Amino acid sequence: MGKVRTEMKALVLGGAGAMCSETTRDLVNTSNLTEITIGDVDEAKAKRLAAELKDKRVSVLQINVLNWEKLLDTLKQFDVVVNGLPFKYDVVVTKAAIEAQIDGIDLSSSAEQLALDPQAKKAGITFVMGCGQTPGVTNVMVRRAATQLDQVHEVQIAWASYRCFAPARGLVDTTLWEFDPDTKERAIYQDGKYISQPPFGGAKIVNFPKPYGPLEVYYVPHPESETIPRYMKEVKKVEVRGTWPPQVMRLLRMMLEYGLFRKEPIKINGTSISPSEMFAQYIMQVPEGKANRLWGYALHVEVTGAKDGSGVKYTYTTTHPPMEQYGGTTAYAKNVGIPLSVGAQMLARGDVKEKGVLSPEACIDPTIFFAELAKRGIIVHEKLEAL
Repeated sequence: MGKVRTEMKALVLGGAGAMCSETTRDLVNTSNLTEITIGDVDEAKAKRLAAELKDKRVSVLQINVLNWEKLLDTLKQFDVVVNGLPFKYDVVVTKAAIEAQIDGIDLSSSAEQLALDPQAKKAGITFVMGCGQTPGVTNVMVRRAATQLDQVHEVQIAWASYRCFAPARGLVDTTLWEFDPDTKERAIYQDGKYISQPPFGGAKIVNFPKPYGPLEVYYVPHPESETIPRYMKEVKKVEVRGTWPPQVMRLLRMMLEYGLFRKEPIKINGTSISPSEMFAQYIMQVPEGKANRLWGYALHVEVTGAKDGSGVKYTYTTTHPPMEQYGGTTAYAKNVGIPLSVGAQMLARGDVKEKGVLSPEACIDPTIFFAELAKRGIIVHEKLEAL
């Protein structure tokens, strides 16, 4: 947007949610924003968070993003929109930011957002999509490697998402979508083509840093396999794998074996409901859906390529303080929400120069980003090997 910003107002959509509440907290604790508005459909929950934060810059706005006119009018009052809503709302928020001509950043991302890149460029705004742990930190790791390589040949991304099955309904839906046999986006990129993969395909053991250790990971539908080839044309292969805690993976396997991903309704005591919706409602209500021994996040990213005529591999991992020192069960949400806050602050300060709808590997400076994460306890480790 090109102007010097002395007063910056940010609207945090879903800012009182399970993940984005940590974004809001970090913005309050570390940013120079002059106004931070928690925009949430649940006004009572937003007010509770605002009362906890006790910062005069914080206000609350009840908003439903499906009310297009109100959303558009609201965004015009801000400089930056920070979107922590479930991914099904990504496109509407991106379109509204473009029309309101304000910068924005998103926790998740979609191909439909990328299609809006020309409109965003024309409007002169930047919208960064997918700036959590993964997508997000993983993308910036790949950019970091790319800045040190002459060519990027292959990218292997793996993550261990340690949380309960049902911290929020949006995260239940995400988990089910990633292992649903009908999900078309579960694909690897290889030699210019996308190759679809079945649920639990591509099983591989990855050695994550302690306390996670060696875990079996599987192909998951993640945007890195689409965005990285977009910006790094020479890359030949991009694969993304992931896992949740063992008990979650056992339950997902059981669902697959017994057809619980089906969308066709069945009758239960005269009421029609699909097996997948029945399960989602069940897991949200039982205590087992909220229970997990270890909370946090671990990444393992390998980028192979050429440097000075030789083959090399960069390996990146993340560590964070033990959950006992990092907020207990909020250790997971910190790993997701803090990168979004860091990206939002970089956007507000003018550290992101590029215009358009972009993923982090196209516009986020790794040096600044990783240094800010480190201040908050999320450490990115880099290792170089000759091949």
